Amino acid sequence: MRARITFFSASFLALLGLAIGKYPASAGQESSPKTYHVAIKGFKFEPERLEVEVGDTVIWKNEDIVPHIVTAEKFKLKSMDQGESSSLRTKQKGAFPYFCRFHPTMKAELVVH
Repeated sequence: MRARITFFSASFLALLGLAIGKYPASAGQESSPKTYHVAIKGFKFEPERLEVEVGDTVIWKNEDIVPHIVTAEKFKLKSMDQGESSSLRTKQKGAFPYFCRFHPTMKAELVVH
């Protein structure tokens, strides 16, 4: 009888630990997608290099008084006037240098793992 109570107590504690997050549910469980922000201000992208995971979303917001278009070999966002934003959900791994189509000296890089 004592062994049965010990077994059930240990099982209950293990389940309780899983419920409150003390133990991972599975070793291969992936984190949920994240959202990152890039500010466009002073004719620069901040940050100039951003590292994200496949499935994450990146939102660019234009804080300058002139329009900008984020452009890369693999993607192009819509033109953004002051205060507007445009987003991209990452789908493929790689390094993606990008620039502003209106102001080609504005350069940055998105790295997707």
